[in-house]
Amino acid sequence: MTPMYEPAEPLRDALTAITGRESPDFVGNAYSCNDLTDQQTIELQDWCSMNARPEWSTGIGILEAAELLVEEAIANANIARPKDNG
Repeated sequence: MTPMYEPAEPLRDALTAITGRESPDFVGNAYSCNDLTDQQTIELQDWCSMNARPEWSTGIGILEAAELLVEEAIANANIARPKDNG
């Protein structure tokens, strides 16, 4: 099945949808935190905490939700798999 979309920045797109704000540039074309360094993941989790909607949500919860949006879109063939994972 051919994916419907090939987003350039899937994790950033998901984070924007959840928080309403554009995530840090270092997220780039990541599909998950596995594509980031440990330090970048920590910084991104902090960013999620500071930009949480609703305010009582957690940074890790937002980050996991964004990753789940990307994973489910891949599983449903809505977006292409990362090129290096075929």
